Amino acid sequence: MKNNLILLAILSISFCNAQNILISENFEGNNLPAGWTISTNASDGGWNMGTNQNIESQWWSVAPHGSIIGTNDDDCDCDKSMDYLIMPPLDLSTYSAVALQFANYYDGGNFEGATEVATLEYSLNNGNSWSVLYEVEGTDDGAWDSQSFDLSSLSGNANVLLGFHYNDDGGWVFGWAIDDVLVFAPEGLDLALTSLSVPQNVNVPAVLPVEGVLSNIGAETITSFDLSWDIGGAMSYSTSITNVSIPSLGTYNFSHPINLEIFNSGQTALQVTISNVNGLPNDDESSNDVLSMNIQALEYGTIIDGGIERDYIYYHPSSAAPNCPLVYVCHGYTGTAQGIMNYSEFNQLADEFGFAVCYPQGIEDGGGNTFFNVGYDFQNNETVDDVAYLENLTAYLQAVYSLDPTKVFCTGMSNGGDLCYMLACQASETFRAVAPISGMIMQDIMDDCNPSSEVSILEIHGTNDNVTYYNGDPNNNDGWGAYPGMDGTMAFFNNLFGLELQSTDNFPNTSNNDGSTVASEKYGLNGSCTEVWLYTVNGGGHDWPGAYGNMDIEASREAWLFFQQLCEPVVGISSLTNSENRKLVRIIDMMGREVKEGTHQVVLYQYSDGSVEKKILGFH
Repeated sequence: MKNNLILLAILSISFCNAQNILISENFEGNNLPAGWTISTNASDGGWNMGTNQNIESQWWSVAPHGSIIGTNDDDCDCDKSMDYLIMPPLDLSTYSAVALQFANYYDGGNFEGATEVATLEYSLNNGNSWSVLYEVEGTDDGAWDSQSFDLSSLSGNANVLLGFHYNDDGGWVFGWAIDDVLVFAPEGLDLALTSLSVPQNVNVPAVLPVEGVLSNIGAETITSFDLSWDIGGAMSYSTSITNVSIPSLGTYNFSHPINLEIFNSGQTALQVTISNVNGLPNDDESSNDVLSMNIQALEYGTIIDGGIERDYIYYHPSSAAPNCPLVYVCHGYTGTAQGIMNYSEFNQLADEFGFAVCYPQGIEDGGGNTFFNVGYDFQNNETVDDVAYLENLTAYLQAVYSLDPTKVFCTGMSNGGDLCYMLACQASETFRAVAPISGMIMQDIMDDCNPSSEVSILEIHGTNDNVTYYNGDPNNNDGWGAYPGMDGTMAFFNNLFGLELQSTDNFPNTSNNDGSTVASEKYGLNGSCTEVWLYTVNGGGHDWPGAYGNMDIEASREAWLFFQQLCEPVVGISSLTNSENRKLVRIIDMMGREVKEGTHQVVLYQYSDGSVEKKILGFH
């Protein structure tokens, strides 16, 4: 399965505007810019303009960068061996030095034996033949970068065509997107920060070298400059670089002598600045003297549960207040915690709204595919208890961090959504609400569903879902196991909780190109905090809306807003939330392993009402 990638650190790249500019294009219009042309064999027209949401697809996510132009082989899976995006003709007959810069989003990935290739090519005969000037290296890091190329070898020619050539190698690979193309003749004194080589995701605690690349995009040789970095405008760390010689259109790899240290989970804003170039207070273009990026500091953690080492990714934003909510986000079958973290963008929501988010990792089944155990027919020999895993992980995180035990939620894609229903039935004392995306409840789980407390539910599901059918598979024709459709699922929980239809509505069709619309049904009851909502994506597939598929809504944001708007919990189906009647569920150590009383260590007592107590056993 291909990897999903999305931007977690944002490079603020500015291109020079004090040079002799020959071409400058940011693709902000609705049509291909004047003079630009496309040559392709692809059935989708080759290169297309729009935002990242227009260009990306399920297995090739593109980070936001305003209006861009790109070619997407993942979405097309067609012949893209001759995908050319061609600039207007250039007259370079009077120039001795010329350079090209552009913003670049390209993985250089491979899939099933095919490797995509991106090249910068030129033609001196009106496009009748092309020659490779440079091959663009992929980064496969989910981020845009800046590319700079010396075109001086083409100087002296009067009719030069430059083309961005994407070749899918005859396979089903990813794609290439570009923006902010600039062709210029260097002039004056201009040293630019081109890129930062700092990880965008780090495991805390982390010690990071502040490194990157500088480019001399002026005409004068660079002999000295000052380099500094700071975090959020706080204390600046500066160093002077002297006795260098960076020629026009040359580059310089820098490494600051002082490392960046990050100790806590959250977002760190790094800014790097150059100044005093060749001893002057400012060079001729100040807009490219600064680069900034946001670094996501995460906990890539492990606990032992049921005798198995279980992995998870935990993110606790700096904006989170004490006693904040906890949201689990669970990947689909064959998926990964990293993958759903990337495409769901829940870390950004956590920053915005101030809650903690955790991405549990499923283990591998007998076929080597990652999964959460909800009892699929073809996995009837699997015994891992993922409900217990999330309950124990919850107890551990609540004890270590400042989390609200009454506000624990879970959302998930496909298999992760199926797990949400299982949690609603079997872990209602821990989870207050769930939001399955393209999920379903197995019939045998529904038959045994008897939660001790009511759990609110939001389901987002496409009518054209070809994996988890909107109308269910009651006869188990596909081999997953029998499961009801969305109408039957909603009816079951509404009857269980005694809820009634409160409203129906349609979301605005803000994206006319996704072939789908979204309608809502909301069930509740006056005086009850329990709600069951269904968002039907008419024409939608097996998707996570907002990341791919329907673009009228963002499934991640809708899930959080559903959790956030719930009123304070009341006594549910049974009265286990009464502290006088609470029961001890289990005792676990700080690694999440179940232990017995009397052991000499620090342990966590987890109770049936979701509360947790930390105790020290055996010490006096």
